[in-house]
Amino acid sequence: MPAVNLPNDQSAIIASRSELSERQVRAISRSFMVAGATVVSMTSKGFREDDPSTWAIWNDLSDDDINNVNAYQSVLILNMVKSWSMGDLPNETTVQDMPSNVFQALAVACAEEFNRAPDFTPDGVTDPKVPTAN
Repeated sequence: MPAVNLPNDQSAIIASRSELSERQVRAISRSFMVAGATVVSMTSKGFREDDPSTWAIWNDLSDDDINNVNAYQSVLILNMVKSWSMGDLPNETTVQDMPSNVFQALAVACAEEFNRAPDFTPDGVTDPKVPTAN
């Protein structure tokens, strides 16, 4: 379980990818795919987060598309945060009530952990194709 240092002297423990249930993995993956489709569409229209001249593309999205993009971060947090220093764990009603800088840092940490390639190598077994020091 990775520990995450958060802004405002807060911290959290998140589940590692290997600790997630299949139900959690499917919920996160589904949310990612829905959000990803919108992001791909925006990108194909020229949207760049670092270029304010393209931000009108965001304004042209439907409320459903915007909600789908925003929901991905909440789904990550709801499925991956095991404990934290901020009292009761977030739920679907309270997940967006935390300070924005804490929410964003936590969402990034969860996404990085979720997207980490799983290691399927059994303990003590090395890949024969990987060179080792002699």
